[in-house]
Amino acid sequence: MRASLILASSAILGLASSCLAGLNRRQSIPHDGQYIDVNSQNDATEWWWVQVGGPLEGGQGPASFHVTFYQGYPISALREAAGGASAPENYIVINGAFANGTVFAYQIPASSSSVTYQGQAVTGIWEGAGEFQNSADLSKFSVSLNAPDFGVTGTLEITSDGPSHFGCNSTTSPYFDSAIPAGTSLSANEQIFFQQLGWATSQPGGDATVDVVLSGSPLTITGKGYHDANWMPQPIDKFMDDWYFLDAQVGPYDLSAVYAAITGSTKDFTTGFLEHSGTILQNQCSLLGSREDDFVSITPYGLGFDAPSGVNVMKGFILDYTLANGDQYHFNITGLSLVLDQPIYHRWVGSAVGGQVGGEQYSGVAMYDWLNPSLRPYNG
Repeated sequence: MRASLILASSAILGLASSCLAGLNRRQSIPHDGQYIDVNSQNDATEWWWVQVGGPLEGGQGPASFHVTFYQGYPISALREAAGGASAPENYIVINGAFANGTVFAYQIPASSSSVTYQGQAVTGIWEGAGEFQNSADLSKFSVSLNAPDFGVTGTLEITSDGPSHFGCNSTTSPYFDSAIPAGTSLSANEQIFFQQLGWATSQPGGDATVDVVLSGSPLTITGKGYHDANWMPQPIDKFMDDWYFLDAQVGPYDLSAVYAAITGSTKDFTTGFLEHSGTILQNQCSLLGSREDDFVSITPYGLGFDAPSGVNVMKGFILDYTLANGDQYHFNITGLSLVLDQPIYHRWVGSAVGGQVGGEQYSGVAMYDWLNPSLRPYNG
């Protein structure tokens, strides 16, 4: 199981890409469609990511289930570990934890993949491994896994409770370039990050169910789910040092946030999404420290040592959203179950508490990731 974790753990984020030399960016794409062409002749990656977290029950930790449909490899070492030039281009990565804390990880090769659509309805088929479907109105996302030879069968479904969106308060472009003032000179790494990373969230939150069998053990979850689609032209470790992605569903709120440090750049980046009962309160991206309103502050806290990966890790995060009108929202996200623990990649499932400052406070489910390709030390 540890060997499969090494392959699977580095491959599940929320980033994106576009059109470098030799890379074809497609046109007229539905929200959850395929945005670029990925093949063995380029270094691009595109993936469709879905995760479900369960509640705390009976004194046990939260169960979780994470599935990613991949084309290509998002970390340089992963392709080599999977066979180099003979590595499968299409595969599904599955990981998570049972409520008793037992973690699992699978990497299932597919003989081919296809993403087709009719209007906004999207179907993805990874031949011999599984498939996904997104409804035309983006209200339901479902996954069917059928890989008995690898010990994996079952289904997942999310019923969305919020609007689909891109990362920068935009319904027309999934890229981050609006965070940069017009005319700003960008390094090669900054160009990839701001102009060639794409991120399309179809289901920002909602009720979710998981009913799967993993190596003979049944896992059922009734909890909260999230789904997005992402793509990029180069492996993450080629242009990024640090990345936090946080997703939580807290009472009537769906929220997500990203912090990114680009290799060789002082332009640290954040993006924040917050919605209440289907109404978007914030959907923006910006450079760290560049605004006095309409921004999110992402602060890790606590200090622990993770022995399996050999690095210091945070205990949780504080998210502070300041809206364009000055209203403030505060959320405390705490990791309860560490489901991935490699030196450059950690993932937690846990709890979240918060709401509007001075208003009613709620509790809910949180899932968050820390990707650290540069191995930058965390010291609390």
